[in-house]
Amino acid sequence: PLDSKIILENIDRDHERDVRWAEVSSLPLEDANNGNLCNPIDYEAIQCATSKSAIAIQTKQSTPLLNEDEIQLLQRASESYWNRPLDGESEDSEKSRFTYQRKGNSEAHLSDVVKNSQQSNSNDITSLVDELFLNRVYPWIRESHLSKEVDGNDLALYVYDSLFIRYNATQANENNPIINGDESSRIVGAGQPLHRDLGYVSVNVMLNPQEEFEGGGTFFEDQLRPMLQSDNQPTEMQPLKPRGPGHGIAHYSSNRHAGAATFAGVRDILVIFLAATEKKMTRKAPQWEYNARIKAKARTYCSECSGHNIHCQLMCRILHHRLAVDQVLDDGEAWHYLGMALLDYHHHLQLSTDSAPDNNRMMESDNSSDNLTTQGGQKILELAVSCLNEAIKHTPCDGRLCNNLGIALERLLHCYNIDSFHKEKKLRDEISSAYRKSIMIHSTCEQVGCDVGADYESACLNYGLYLSKLDEFSAAIDVLSRIASPTNTVAAVVNEHEIDAATWARQRVIKDATNLLSFCRRTRDEQS
Repeated sequence: PLDSKIILENIDRDHERDVRWAEVSSLPLEDANNGNLCNPIDYEAIQCATSKSAIAIQTKQSTPLLNEDEIQLLQRASESYWNRPLDGESEDSEKSRFTYQRKGNSEAHLSDVVKNSQQSNSNDITSLVDELFLNRVYPWIRESHLSKEVDGNDLALYVYDSLFIRYNATQANENNPIINGDESSRIVGAGQPLHRDLGYVSVNVMLNPQEEFEGGGTFFEDQLRPMLQSDNQPTEMQPLKPRGPGHGIAHYSSNRHAGAATFAGVRDILVIFLAATEKKMTRKAPQWEYNARIKAKARTYCSECSGHNIHCQLMCRILHHRLAVDQVLDDGEAWHYLGMALLDYHHHLQLSTDSAPDNNRMMESDNSSDNLTTQGGQKILELAVSCLNEAIKHTPCDGRLCNNLGIALERLLHCYNIDSFHKEKKLRDEISSAYRKSIMIHSTCEQVGCDVGADYESACLNYGLYLSKLDEFSAAIDVLSRIASPTNTVAAVVNEHEIDAATWARQRVIKDATNLLSFCRRTRDEQS
């Protein structure tokens, strides 16, 4: 049987492991005396036009986190680390535990760079890194974020991870596949997709001037709020960047964001992921960390369920995401994942019912309360939709969520026995609205340099398929034409052994959209 207590105890162990790692790393922890230091960094909030809360904070011009000489010292140290001879041995440094490994991205852990620099008499950056964290970053984040937490005085900050990241546009665009026969699709740039970090606060420090690259910056999902509230795309929507080399932007790690693509040149940044732990001897994770770790663990199932059947695994997912909601009630992502776990559970029960022997199905049909196609399945779907609608309240700018809501509402429509024209119209309007909103969000994200092409194509295919089922072929053609191959043929590379899984999946979506588009055009012409 699943036990929520075991899940929480496992998270405490993971947290304790990370704190022990931080204690023996080359990066300093915030100690008791450091927690009382005055913050020397002047900063200001970056506001969303339609929200009272800030998207992020940034250092003011007068107080950068690093000066020019310090930046050069850090850059020389990172270059020395990247260029060090490996003597045919594998690297002993660990991969980043929660960043996305993308073509065109080079990264080095700051802790590894410091260790490497300590072997050089002329380029040791230990004292600079200690100064950066103990006297600048920690006091800054304690004043701006941790002091606002109820238990902030009982917590100490530490570095969960810190990375030098280099976005190289030239490397990113080499050997990229051509999508839909469009040569420009090869130019995708170097960046990070929309994601959340696992820590408490993330800090992004600019290391080279804007003149050396095109594009780049951090795009926050919440920047889309004005567009969604006005139904019009704002004239100005750009990824956020620090005001210059040495300056930084900080934001809650749970805020969904992307590293917008660097389309030309090379962009260097230092990213710092801060976490917090209790100052007591028996350290426990703060609630926000329980929330993030529970969601992460649900993706791979817990050890108690990994060897069991799909039903047990689905129940494991549901329990994990329910626990995540309990930790942070206004976490839209947790509500989203809970809704999708319920939707998958409904799909599993539906498949089980369809594959059951005829005599079993006849027995089930005698009891309508247990019949999946009536009350039982409808209640599961209603609960899934309720979770997704709750998620929309907290994360209205998540295009994946809107797409998934459209899918869930479609299933609910098929499950309902609607005897009212107005009820059916209301539900169909909600389905169309969800898909249109998803397409608008993903389209805007693409325009500002976020890698959301696969999500955009999926939303277009789902909406086009829905419209075709309503015999609204002209509307379906308008939607599908945005993503289908203009020559009605799929890209030449279709061998799954020649391309990665993500590209293969995208090509399958494009193929399905192209075939559906041909059907809609043919049917429309026949009807006319």
